[in-house]
Amino acid sequence: SEVIFTYIEALTDDSRDVSLDYKLSGAFLANLPGPSNPAQFVQGVEPIPGKDIRMPKTSCSVFMSTNIDYVLRNLNVEQLIICGQLTDQCVESACRDAADRGYLVTVAKDACAAQCTKDHLKGMKGMKGFSRQLTTDEILKELTT
Repeated sequence: SEVIFTYIEALTDDSRDVSLDYKLSGAFLANLPGPSNPAQFVQGVEPIPGKDIRMPKTSCSVFMSTNIDYVLRNLNVEQLIICGQLTDQCVESACRDAADRGYLVTVAKDACAAQCTKDHLKGMKGMKGFSRQLTTDEILKELTT
């Protein structure tokens, strides 16, 4: 199995390459980490160098601003387990885009987060027809049996 970390990071220091959505979302998303100030991962949840795949993205949907579909197909991946934040934005976009491209998508519903519970539930509802929604314990049980 493969682990791919997707994260927000501009390709330029001034973030001129990021999506219009990010530019219009205010200073936080308009001035992203970039080559001189790379994105930082949460301690304990970081890629294993040389093993895990790191894929910076510059838009809400990882399928729009990266070559993730190409990489997944080269790796012969057919099923995805998606988790992350924000549930109702990046996670939902990734889920829908993956399903539309023919991947079987499972969302780890207790490993996603949003700005508030209402937004999280809205995102989970929006992914219902595009994914299976399981807890991390349920996913781990499937993977070990």
